[in-house]
Amino acid sequence: MNQQQWIPLERSTATNVRHIATISAVMHLVVVVVFTLIGVLVGQLFVGIAIGVAAGAFLVRSIRRGAEQKVLDSLGGEPASETEHARLFNVVDGLCVVGGDQRPVLRVVDAGFPIALIVAMPGSAGTIVVSSGFVSLMGRIETESVVAHLMARLRSGDISLTTYLMSLSQLLGRIGLGSLACYIVAKTTDERSVLVADIAACQATRYPPGLISALEIVVDHSQETLHRLGARPLWFATPHGSRNDTTREAGLSSLGFERPSLDERIALLKEI
Repeated sequence: MNQQQWIPLERSTATNVRHIATISAVMHLVVVVVFTLIGVLVGQLFVGIAIGVAAGAFLVRSIRRGAEQKVLDSLGGEPASETEHARLFNVVDGLCVVGGDQRPVLRVVDAGFPIALIVAMPGSAGTIVVSSGFVSLMGRIETESVVAHLMARLRSGDISLTTYLMSLSQLLGRIGLGSLACYIVAKTTDERSVLVADIAACQATRYPPGLISALEIVVDHSQETLHRLGARPLWFATPHGSRNDTTREAGLSSLGFERPSLDERIALLKEI
């Protein structure tokens, strides 16, 4: 596998942050234009502009500030215990020291399927959420590989962009603009980000079999009844057949987010 074809994490970070800024600016502009036109129609041009500027700023700010909390609220769970989940804390602390990252908040949700995800917005240390099934099924090596993958996606800005787009998609879906949300997601996200994070995780742990083992555990449990938790675009891995979950099936909408299959990811890692 020629890793030169993959986009460096530093460049991805700048690109993803720019996507958030661009989408926010366009949304603000659209709101201003709409209220300006309304102002023209009612003979209150400057009032329309002023209301548009204020409304646009409020909308953009609410989407950005509420994105992370919306995901966490949809997941629920409790703060991880440093005693009961000592392995998770040790792994996260070790990787944060090596990578120079601030330690994310750690939470655990009650679900049998091995779920692991991280949610964050730019400037946030983020929150890692794992399921009780993940804690019981994954050994230390697998846990380290999965956390390394999540931290790589956090550093690349993929997590921040995905968190933001999920909040935006939910808003647009509520006002009947679900198709627009899908278009924005398709134009701003890169399916390769998950593969890049897989490679980065292997570089961090220097042990690709650990990540392969974690993915194979997910495959082995793909036939189980999946806990109805949302935010699947943020998950480390989702089971077969769950790439295009709707809002009704998975909480916050993941419609439009494309991710490589588990088989693709395992095959790539076996080439390293």
